[in-house]
Amino acid sequence: MGFASTSAQRLNGVPVIHVDGQPLHGMTATSCAFGDPQVVRDFVAAGCEIMMIWIEAGIHCWRGPGQYDWTYAEEKLRFFAEHSGDTKWIIRVRLGLLARWWAEAHPDEVHNPPGEEAGKSDARLAVCNLVSPVWRDEVCGMLRDFVGWLKTTPWAPRIIGFMLNAGSTEEWLIFDTAETTRGRYHPVYTREFRNWLRREYGDDVERLRAAWSGVDPGKNVLEKPRPDTPGVTFETATCPGGHIRKGSHIWGPYSLRDPREDQAASDYYRFLNETLADHLIAFCRAAKEAAGTPILCGGFHSYLWWETGVYSYIQEYGHGLIQRLNQSPWVDFVSDITSYDGRYAGGPSGYLGLPHSLNLHGKLHYTEVDLCTVSSLPAVWREAWRRADTTAVPARTSEPVIPNRVWNWNCNYCGRDEAEQAALFQREHLHNLITGTPYWWFDIRSHNYQEPWMIETLRQLSDIGRQAVHWDRRPLAEVAFVCSEDTPMYQAAMNGELIRFELESCHTLLLDLCTRRWGLAGVPFDTYELHDLAHPGFPGDQYKLIIFVNCAVVPEGAAAGVRRWQKDGRALLWTFAPAVLDGHRLDPAAGDALRGIRLGWRNQRQNIHVCMQRGRHPLTRGGAALNYGTEGSVGPVFFADDPAATVLGRLRDGGEAAFALRDHGTWKSLYLAMLNFGPELFRNLARFAGAHVWCDSDDVLYANRSLVCLHTASAGCKTVCLPAPARVTDLWSGKRSARPVRRIRVDAAAYRTFAWHTEYAPADAPAKGEA
Repeated sequence: MGFASTSAQRLNGVPVIHVDGQPLHGMTATSCAFGDPQVVRDFVAAGCEIMMIWIEAGIHCWRGPGQYDWTYAEEKLRFFAEHSGDTKWIIRVRLGLLARWWAEAHPDEVHNPPGEEAGKSDARLAVCNLVSPVWRDEVCGMLRDFVGWLKTTPWAPRIIGFMLNAGSTEEWLIFDTAETTRGRYHPVYTREFRNWLRREYGDDVERLRAAWSGVDPGKNVLEKPRPDTPGVTFETATCPGGHIRKGSHIWGPYSLRDPREDQAASDYYRFLNETLADHLIAFCRAAKEAAGTPILCGGFHSYLWWETGVYSYIQEYGHGLIQRLNQSPWVDFVSDITSYDGRYAGGPSGYLGLPHSLNLHGKLHYTEVDLCTVSSLPAVWREAWRRADTTAVPARTSEPVIPNRVWNWNCNYCGRDEAEQAALFQREHLHNLITGTPYWWFDIRSHNYQEPWMIETLRQLSDIGRQAVHWDRRPLAEVAFVCSEDTPMYQAAMNGELIRFELESCHTLLLDLCTRRWGLAGVPFDTYELHDLAHPGFPGDQYKLIIFVNCAVVPEGAAAGVRRWQKDGRALLWTFAPAVLDGHRLDPAAGDALRGIRLGWRNQRQNIHVCMQRGRHPLTRGGAALNYGTEGSVGPVFFADDPAATVLGRLRDGGEAAFALRDHGTWKSLYLAMLNFGPELFRNLARFAGAHVWCDSDDVLYANRSLVCLHTASAGCKTVCLPAPARVTDLWSGKRSARPVRRIRVDAAAYRTFAWHTEYAPADAPAKGEA
């Protein structure tokens, strides 16, 4: 019978899911309670177009080599056929955990071989090592058989794609980072790392020794090999341990690795991240080839906005190379999750990955919205919030009314009453519509989305989505943030637990945490990976300000992309340690020509605080209120050291130039010594570059050519300034302005969401009135 013909096709400016030629806006649902038919029916009533169905074929159906019992899968599909209306289906398959027979057949390829209890998961399963080619090849075979069987079922026309996940929490994270970050490696890592090194160095041991000149193969510590000691070989090379495993941050240069000393660790990171990306691509290829007709394939990957920053840990997990997926014809979508750090009421929300990078390459950014809802908040606390005067409770806290451990940790920043929860639903939906992101509601706590008013709210949002897919959704942002997939490979060893809980001062220097401030500027921005600037379709003419964050490594191909946009009066802002690593050495002078501003450095660690100079320059308007910096010590310390630059701010400790501008006539180069600047300075930067500021009240704003969304972080009168006159329709009430307007004003409570459909008038139409 065959699957529905499904593909990602560009429509009105963004990639859109098309099924048998018809576009879907992509509201999807999945639930930990999908065994309850009422949960499925409620999501259908809420307007979801797609159901994401877990089928653990490798656990429940695979009985041995070439042996299958599809009863489990058949029963599950029959259940959804009965209860899920006319929705389409994405089949979600977990591939890192397999039936126990696989561990017995391949004891060397798993973390919990027979007789051992190692591994995070149930001892009845095989916990597979994700770099194993044996695992990859056998799972590809199982996938081909599974997809081939599905094609023969009566439900095949409802299936539009496969989500192919593996690893810890199914997110293509290796299972054992707690071990690898301590220098303890499963033998498969060592075996495959040596194979990778042979390919990387062309089987030339002298090239390997030159790169690893600081490594003693016996001790794996920072020592020059003695003349009477043989150097490293492809047979003796090991995954990094000792000092090199921990990284240069022990003795300096702290957050960055010096390639002259730490190349072994950078090679390991590159091996791990390339291998996991290639294995995801292999699974997508196997599924698509078995399908024989167009179908969507992808998985979780590339959390470059959440797990990178001044310090990073994406390199330890292994899912950091987005461009490998962007360039693959076998991958149609890449998934992430709505920001854990920005999802609170009044927060900017956000993504863990880079939606605009994916869209540039024609890929779908297909994200998970796993909000806990007010249904998960115990009744006693819902009642306490209803009775209390909460106007003085600041954002990101619920005390003294509700203990933070209940609201934040237990309920994951859920809405605290119906109105607040509805506003969170609205914010997430509008953000995704504006970005061009299909998404799924994940009922992670079970039965969390079933209150009647919730179903009605989601239904209204779905109706808006069905209309919006036909509107012009090209971006209107005039600011782009750019981060680097290469830089984490040269950063010191970290893991999520360390950076998020033990080194809290470093946690705030992750890009996603910085977005808590950037996202309140009222300046929409797009996010890209550094190599995207060289892509022929990169819309650089749209951006008046390009901000480089976590771009210590700028390979030559990416550098050509940067130089391409140093024109037309554009402003390029460099932060912290830009272009200071060339893959061979750490030297700020190596990037002077590219940055257009000369940097100096001190190889030491300190609090980096940027203090504005007194004066009337538009960039420093606001004075000392713009000052910002780190909560803990960071190193190395970089600063502008350019006599041709205008100094706008200095380091509090040391006095060197921490904020500087150099005008090259056709473009401007700016430098900030740290990247966690606040919303007011962001607005100054945008205005200086000529970018439009939509709102200056420190609230959350998203916009494209047809939609504007305002989510309030505080109560008061709010003004949204449109970039041109437009007729404006309130998406909640349906009220449409009688004529084109330039400003929208609302009197708003805190933590509410407003949304409008905008129809822009000709450029010469006068701006009149307010909506």
